[in-house]
Amino acid sequence: MALHSFHRPAADEAGTDSSSGPGRRGRRWGQLAAVVFSAVWIVLGWLLSLDAVGFLVLGIALVVVFQLGCRRPLRQLVARDGAGLARSRTGKVGVAAVLLLIPAYLVVRYATTWVDNSWLLLLAVGVLLLAYVLLRRVVVAVAITAVLVAGVMWVQTPRLARGRSGDPGLLTQLSDPHRMGSLHGYRDLAVATVDLNAAQPVRLANIGGTASTPMEVGSLTKAMTGLVVADSIRRGELRLDAPVSTYLPQLHGAAAGDVTMGELVTHRAGYAEFGAATLRRAAWSAPVGRNWITTSLDQMMQEVRSGALATRGSYSYSTLGAATAGQAAAAAAGMSYPELMRTRLFEPLGMAATAIQTGHRLVQDGKTASGLAVQPWVFDAYAPGGAAVSTATDLTILATALLSGTAPGLDALTATASTDQSNTGIGDFWRVTHWQTGQTITWHNGQTAGYTSYLGLDREHHKAVIVLSDVAVDPGTTDLGVGLLAQAR
Repeated sequence: MALHSFHRPAADEAGTDSSSGPGRRGRRWGQLAAVVFSAVWIVLGWLLSLDAVGFLVLGIALVVVFQLGCRRPLRQLVARDGAGLARSRTGKVGVAAVLLLIPAYLVVRYATTWVDNSWLLLLAVGVLLLAYVLLRRVVVAVAITAVLVAGVMWVQTPRLARGRSGDPGLLTQLSDPHRMGSLHGYRDLAVATVDLNAAQPVRLANIGGTASTPMEVGSLTKAMTGLVVADSIRRGELRLDAPVSTYLPQLHGAAAGDVTMGELVTHRAGYAEFGAATLRRAAWSAPVGRNWITTSLDQMMQEVRSGALATRGSYSYSTLGAATAGQAAAAAAGMSYPELMRTRLFEPLGMAATAIQTGHRLVQDGKTASGLAVQPWVFDAYAPGGAAVSTATDLTILATALLSGTAPGLDALTATASTDQSNTGIGDFWRVTHWQTGQTITWHNGQTAGYTSYLGLDREHHKAVIVLSDVAVDPGTTDLGVGLLAQAR
């Protein structure tokens, strides 16, 4: 930030001709200082994986270090830039570089977690620019931004609910991760275990809420879709080797319509994770916590048709592909997707509290891990990729049916293809992982903007673990479920 501090001040302060030796050397020192400072700041921030506050604090610390190293008075850092840091042309360029560098770093830092953290980027950049416009002191503006963003994050961070209910033994198991800080950032948490060999096969425990509190399960919906796809194959409605355009004629004539149902359910079709139009909507809606996954079927079919299929034949996780497979299954059955899931899976198993969230919300607002309150994801065409709402109680019903062999579509649990992890295969959306403990776990997890879920099955030992959270804490929810399932061995 105090990039002016690096250059030798003689030319600018004593009035030396900037086109002659001392002035030219001063500019060169300033340019070198700007490059060194920017490089050190960015590299350290990236290596340390600093968030918005950490990156701002690091910048202030570097300024102080460089200011002292150049034997310049620290009071310059809080003076108006026109009388201090930005007296020279180099200083002005340095201040401008800081004001550009911070947003650039944050955009890159939060690019992969845009849904969760883009609001922090907008908050930080907004406060920084406003503070600088009002004060014209870049170091002070950065300090104010760091303090304000840190305060907002502290206030917004979800805190674990106080209420406890359910099975005492399972609550005791949760006390260890609580003491270790693994439950930091959660709010309401529902946990369930199933052990068909135990005297009490189902145990439920709740931190806040109850076992009947509905929560979005996100991509766990894909696993449910996989069961119905496998059941549709048994009924003769679908074939895994058939092109998806067989069931969705909107895709006739497009390369994306030639991929098979088998490629779609194993994430090997080459579809993007989300369509371009859907991602553009997310870019604008996610920072303010609004639902953005409202793509219609016509729009989704256009996204599919325009896909490049660059990764076809290799594993590449795709919600767009899962949604297409689910809509194809629904079309083959002559039903809407919500009706298909209700009549083929939820009602036969008695999952009365489970439904597909389309048209209107079925749950309360959730929260991102960084604390932003977010609207429920009310789906349209993308529903097969993540629209299910369920409860811990209902998911124990599903897990029990899967372990006992009474659920429809059990062939979905058999791995038929590899993934990007050497110890994990995939069936019809279900992942099958071989642990070093010797356990083979069939599982899926899920995340929406404000919820996370995990369902893991140890089919050999007839055990299962379910975790639901109303905060998008990932991979924490999966890690918690994995830990509980390992203990159940």
